[in-house]
Amino acid sequence: MKKMCIAALSVAALSPMTAMARPKGGAYVGLGLGYASASGDRGISLKASNQFSVNVPNADEFIRTDFGSGLSFELRFGVLIGPVAPEVSIFGHGTTDADNGAGYPTFQLRFHPLMLVDSLADVPVDANVYAGVGYAIGGYHHLGDDDGKGWDGLAITTGFAVNYEFSPKVMLGLDLKFALPQYSSWIFDYDDDITFEPTETPSTVVISPTLQLQAFF
Repeated sequence: MKKMCIAALSVAALSPMTAMARPKGGAYVGLGLGYASASGDRGISLKASNQFSVNVPNADEFIRTDFGSGLSFELRFGVLIGPVAPEVSIFGHGTTDADNGAGYPTFQLRFHPLMLVDSLADVPVDANVYAGVGYAIGGYHHLGDDDGKGWDGLAITTGFAVNYEFSPKVMLGLDLKFALPQYSSWIFDYDDDITFEPTETPSTVVISPTLQLQAFF
């Protein structure tokens, strides 16, 4: 009887670790909330247009890419296949009044290096790095002007995350994302579809730490 009790206690002690073993694969959805800090260029030069001309009284404020700092969010859909996870991400950030912000629908590829280490198979902590490419679109309001200004172009994203597995189906983690929009078109007025091209791609960097909840189907 004593031996049976010891065996039962041993199984009970090991069962939580087994329950928290790293997911082996499958489809998942992720939701992230956090903060974004956007930095960029001001007073950006534009190429001449044959159709329109633009009067720039204050180019530093009028034509810029450092907009959208504030709340950030992300919605992800992916499939974990071994240590690799292709996923679709919709990432955005901006002010709570929705006057300044940007969005990036992208395709991302995540790599989970710890999954290649057999001795860590039952450790409830995971880490991954990722990179992605997609579309970038953003908008802001110039001071004293009701017309919405903005940019669109190519989106490049990269970052890394650390997750804790509460169960084989649920993970909670911290994600640090870097968005590098390569804006190729300045939108003078969203309503009238008036656009200009910059003389060169402006430098823009968005840094966003988020708290992520991920659930496997």
